Amino acid sequence: LLHKFGLREHHHVLDFGCGSLRLGRMLLPYLLPQRYFGIEPNGWLVEKGFLYETGQDIRTIKQPSFSYDSAFDCTVFGRQFDFIVAQSIITHTGRSEAQTLFESASRALLDSGVFLFSFAADEKLGPPAPLTGWIYPDCVSFTHADLDEFCAKAGLSWKTLDWHHPGATWAVAARSRDNLLPKAS
Repeated sequence: LLHKFGLREHHHVLDFGCGSLRLGRMLLPYLLPQRYFGIEPNGWLVEKGFLYETGQDIRTIKQPSFSYDSAFDCTVFGRQFDFIVAQSIITHTGRSEAQTLFESASRALLDSGVFLFSFAADEKLGPPAPLTGWIYPDCVSFTHADLDEFCAKAGLSWKTLDWHHPGATWAVAARSRDNLLPKAS
């Protein structure tokens, strides 16, 4: 999905909710040093990722940066990103946290950047999201109207993507509608 949107080795990528490096184990070897950034409030998961998924040498070679904060703050690294990915994050958040994530992602995106995220669009996958809180391991759903509201407040446009996800829907958000379409290969 990232490649379809033009990912190249020189881009800066923020993996929001990077966990045990499920995406990081693929991005770290590809990206140039100091281009991978991860936010994960459970630092032990990142350590397990290096221990069991990537090995420690890649940390030294690629020099990724991590934040172990739980404030949904994409600006914590003091830079803007070409790509922000939030796979299976808002499927577990209340409305307040989802809104915070969209606003923070908007501030942390380059003008040409894209925010790729998954969400549960069907109430069969989970009840409507509560006002606030982290709902895990259960899932919650958001309507398209919810995402319209979140993106409008954050100054973003968005659309769903025809990209497989085993239990959710992939979507893209960006400051410019021109960035909502995949790049030509």
